[in-house]
Amino acid sequence: MATFDTIISGGRIIDGTGSPAFFADVGITDGRIATIGELSHASAETVIDATGKVVAPGFVNQHSHYDVALFWDPYCSNAGENGVTTVVNANCGFGVAPVRERDMERAMLMLETTEQIPVAHQRAALPWDWESFPEYLERVRALPKGVNIMTYLPLNLLMVYVMGIEAAKTRAPTPPELAEMHRLINEAMDAGAIGISMSCMGAEGNSHLDCDGSPMPTDTASHETVLDICRALVERGEGVIQLLSHLVIYGDRGLTERLLELAKGSGVTVIHNAFMTSDLMPGKVEEDLAWLDSMRAKGFDIVANVLVSRGWIEAGMRQLDVSCGMLSAVRRIAACKTEEEVLQLVSDPDYIRAFSEEYATKGATNGANGLEGQIVINVGEDPDLQPFLDRTLGEIATAEGRDVVEVMLDLAARSKLALQIRSPQISSTDPAQAARLFGHYATVIGGSDGGAHTKSFGMGHAPTDMLLWLAHDTGLMTLEELHFHLGLKVARALQIMDRGAVLPGFWADLLVYDLDELYFDTQRYEIVHDMPGGDWRRKGKAGGYAYILVNGVVTHERDTPTGATPGRLLRITSDRGEALAEAAE
Repeated sequence: MATFDTIISGGRIIDGTGSPAFFADVGITDGRIATIGELSHASAETVIDATGKVVAPGFVNQHSHYDVALFWDPYCSNAGENGVTTVVNANCGFGVAPVRERDMERAMLMLETTEQIPVAHQRAALPWDWESFPEYLERVRALPKGVNIMTYLPLNLLMVYVMGIEAAKTRAPTPPELAEMHRLINEAMDAGAIGISMSCMGAEGNSHLDCDGSPMPTDTASHETVLDICRALVERGEGVIQLLSHLVIYGDRGLTERLLELAKGSGVTVIHNAFMTSDLMPGKVEEDLAWLDSMRAKGFDIVANVLVSRGWIEAGMRQLDVSCGMLSAVRRIAACKTEEEVLQLVSDPDYIRAFSEEYATKGATNGANGLEGQIVINVGEDPDLQPFLDRTLGEIATAEGRDVVEVMLDLAARSKLALQIRSPQISSTDPAQAARLFGHYATVIGGSDGGAHTKSFGMGHAPTDMLLWLAHDTGLMTLEELHFHLGLKVARALQIMDRGAVLPGFWADLLVYDLDELYFDTQRYEIVHDMPGGDWRRKGKAGGYAYILVNGVVTHERDTPTGATPGRLLRITSDRGEALAEAAE
């Protein structure tokens, strides 16, 4: 009689390949799927009854920032409890290695202003017992993990490590500096980095700001510098380059086109960031996909990261740069060192006038579909301000005959910065737009930004949202389609060949659920006090999975972590240094 570690019996298997669902049992041995079939006469240490439920592959989240959170939360909430079994960290050129000891404080300040990960949390969580990227990967490998982890080498930290902060922002690398970057990239890839990540939106086009309100090194770097650095991967012939070069109307995807020309046929995949859906610009979907199709037609290995889920932003003045950091007025807030400075700034008539004029010129492409639609959700305890609750800034401005920026800054000042506003849905409210963009063969879902912006949103639940919105609520996509787009398609874009599907030999990253039992509160985020020092964060109220398995081990039952930490540090690259050493012997 066959014996397995675990049998999942009686479930309706959606294998993630896009093939029709079928009923069968799944036998798991040593963390992998050993067989799929009729196993009623087999035995196992653990048997999970999946009768009446779906058995599907775990989700792969290719755009995360759990670099710091992983040191206190092995499950990367709220991704882990929402079926995400593999996450990719250090996106957009931001992370925690390589860093010299003298630059650690500056690196933490950078991460606070770019990804809103508080310095206090970083100081409390990070041991900083590494300098190089391989040393950092060894630290991550040793951590208890409830999900699988992959990570990029972040280009901002690499440039600072080699050149210093001022030089990295003001000039191109010298030939020796470029050679050193190439050496370090190969060293990181040998150790297990998936590739390199960067944000190259230009000095004026990006919401990623340094601690002094200035752009990051990769945003000021010339296209030639970026291409010279990326040549390290192209010459190596493996890995992934994650590039944020264009977002809606900002940036220049000509850089992506030049990078694709450079990388053509090399074995390197380019993940272009980012496509979005928008109620204000419904034609953007077809426009963006036409460009993507034209790039694929030229033989380029490109996929596009898309933001299509129903997330929103909840923010005070200090979080405005999450959605509209492109505005110089918002950058001035980000550069403030204290709450007192912010309060003084938002009360300054000259600043209010300049902010209003800039917003009138650049318009509602900022602020998650515009400041006008932001709903006031908190104004503190002042009784005179309570009538403004649950109204949009636009409604208040119209009623009072005032400018919307003036209204927002006035409420911020009068509430002593207690003002909190909730944006409309960031992406289009039209599910057909979501299905069209998400369902394209060369797009990969992203935009959860899990681990970052924790006081503005928590969207690790994005896959749960997609199952509910596009299958359960609207029927625009089948579960077979959705699981392919949320798992195997993403895994293959990341060059992962043995995850993302329920197939013999694949790692047993699996979900067991009833679609009717999944849930997501689309009205407000939950505030939880589970950060270092008892600090708070926002996260989506979502979940409902009966069982989540990572590498064959149950990590969650009904939204509750089991305490098991079977996650692994994954790699897709070869160790060239080890191979050369063996060849020399």
